[in-house]
Amino acid sequence: MVFLTVSAAQAATFTNPLNYTSVIDLLGGILASIRSWIAVVAIIFLIIGGLMYMMSAGNEKMITRAKGTIGASMIGLAIAIAAPTFLKELLSILGGTGGTNAQSLVNNALTVQQIAFNVLRFLLSIVGVIGIIGLVSGGTFYLTAYGDEKRIDKGKSIVTYSIIGIVISLAALLLVKQIMNLLGA
Repeated sequence: MVFLTVSAAQAATFTNPLNYTSVIDLLGGILASIRSWIAVVAIIFLIIGGLMYMMSAGNEKMITRAKGTIGASMIGLAIAIAAPTFLKELLSILGGTGGTNAQSLVNNALTVQQIAFNVLRFLLSIVGVIGIIGLVSGGTFYLTAYGDEKRIDKGKSIVTYSIIGIVISLAALLLVKQIMNLLGA
């Protein structure tokens, strides 16, 4: 009977072709790659929509298809860009400290009240961004009306409703805080 012995110097080593050390790193790389491809495809369809619009020659059906293509590509691009930020915000609402370690959620467990305030803060930030967009678009309508009464009225109403939405949101925040103070929470 012959035994084959291998010394430490002759041991076989394999290099990691993926350059990832954990499953979390691999999934993060895959998601980043998918996000890159989504952005490229969205930009391609944005260009295709622009070409369709230019070649429509006044055909309403082609113009509608071109606008739909451009709109869908912009929505896809916005989702691809905003998804990581949204997930990080969701992690911070639930009390995570960042990174990809789910154990941080368990270690930093928040009360229901803290999670509710984090959700409220997140929703108010969204309302603030939408309100600012409304103010800018309403101002743009108003400034580019060139005497057109319909556009002037539309611009005024957009600005008015944006301000009303911001005021109601801030009033809701104050109301919730006052009720929580009265309840002693």
